[in-house]
Amino acid sequence: MKTDIRYTLGSCFATFPRMPRSAALEKIGTEYYEQRDKALSLYGVGVTKLYNKFFDPEDRAPLIDGLRSCHQEMDRAVAAIYGWSDLDMGHSFHETKHGTRFTISDAARREILARLLKLNHERHAEEMAQGLHGKAKGKSPKAPRKSRGKTASEPRLFGEEDG
Repeated sequence: MKTDIRYTLGSCFATFPRMPRSAALEKIGTEYYEQRDKALSLYGVGVTKLYNKFFDPEDRAPLIDGLRSCHQEMDRAVAAIYGWSDLDMGHSFHETKHGTRFTISDAARREILARLLKLNHERHAEEMAQGLHGKAKGKSPKAPRKSRGKTASEPRLFGEEDG
């Protein structure tokens, strides 16, 4: 088998805690999907070109503005599931490392990440109290690898230290 990083449903996605289902989120998700499908057909473009329009502040076409509204509603519905209805998302066109994007404000992004980190710590503490993260029996930590005496001109592999 290859040693590439790979996504597996059981070890990645299934480990995330699930929030309760939300009729509001399902409704807006369906509306968004239908509007996006309509826009893709109307404009005769793929998803990338559609999102280029979505992120263009000059594009005020009703379908594109409708998709932006759907994104805002989806963000609010997800926040409500977490109990974060107090959060001001600050949706607008913001500069990002990928250029101008219609997205939440940087302040909202930082607040969401802080709240998710806090939630993660709370969940971890609950799991520790349930004994879900104890040390595995029969396994001992690996001893550090000894240097094989490579010269300075030889490339080192990850984790190898200078001798």
